[in-house]
Amino acid sequence: MFKLFFLLLFFLNILEATSVKTEDTINSINIATINTLLIFTSQDGLNSGIYHFTNTPQDIDMTIYHLPFLYNFKSDRNYNFFVVGNVGYSRVSLTEPTLDVLNHLQTYTAGIGGGVRYKVMKDIFLLVGGELIYSRAGLSVMKPDGDLGDIIEDFFNQNYSNNISYKFFTQAEYRPIINEFKPYMSIDYKLYETKSTFTFNELASFRSASSVTSLKLGAESPKLFEYNDNNNLTLEAYINGHYLSGAVQDMTNVKTYGSIGGVAYWNTSASPSWASRFFLELNRVDGDGLNGYNAGVGFTLDF
Repeated sequence: MFKLFFLLLFFLNILEATSVKTEDTINSINIATINTLLIFTSQDGLNSGIYHFTNTPQDIDMTIYHLPFLYNFKSDRNYNFFVVGNVGYSRVSLTEPTLDVLNHLQTYTAGIGGGVRYKVMKDIFLLVGGELIYSRAGLSVMKPDGDLGDIIEDFFNQNYSNNISYKFFTQAEYRPIINEFKPYMSIDYKLYETKSTFTFNELASFRSASSVTSLKLGAESPKLFEYNDNNNLTLEAYINGHYLSGAVQDMTNVKTYGSIGGVAYWNTSASPSWASRFFLELNRVDGDGLNGYNAGVGFTLDF
């Protein structure tokens, strides 16, 4: 109960709107909080970075470390199956702590799922899939100079809560090739539902749902630089728009936000054999009540 009370301090707008009188009410708010953190820890366009929320009674900072995963199975038909997954860690704290130590709401996530990608007609695709995400979250009271050892110790803290979330998504995308440029446009919808209490027998007791609708426009350049006829550099620029609804909007007071960014790809055709490309991504996030930036590195598997 002490831990859950402090969870509420990070989202004081909920305290102002709700009279917390029963354990059920506290648990419901706790799960809404977890659902919100889960979205910002696993949402596309919000990778590793720092974000600042200003539409809450006290400004809130969120630090995210996120590693997404996507693998498309090869197919000779007009559809193919794919596997998705992610691991992440987020830490939320008040921008100006009122206590002698920094109180952090920490969330660890790991997810795995899959779906099918269908080619409707030339350059037009539809995707449908789902993902099961496990998260572990709770309050940690650490000194400002806390290190990795503190984080590892906190993960095994018995006061953390375990949560199961379901993510359902669908996407329509248009990807033509024009004079070796690869422009694209996509619109997608993602629904997150988190269920949790303290035992698996009661997972249906408390739940919270949120959704994100996104529109993305971008383009990837032709080869800009080649090395040994096997490797080449391409660049991509994009702009995203997102609309939030459900618990995530209630918790953050953010309805919409956008991001603009770029990606540098180092495409490999021979070595290493397990990857087809490596990338570095940078972008800036802005919205009414949300601003920040993120940077990510990664690779695309090739088997």
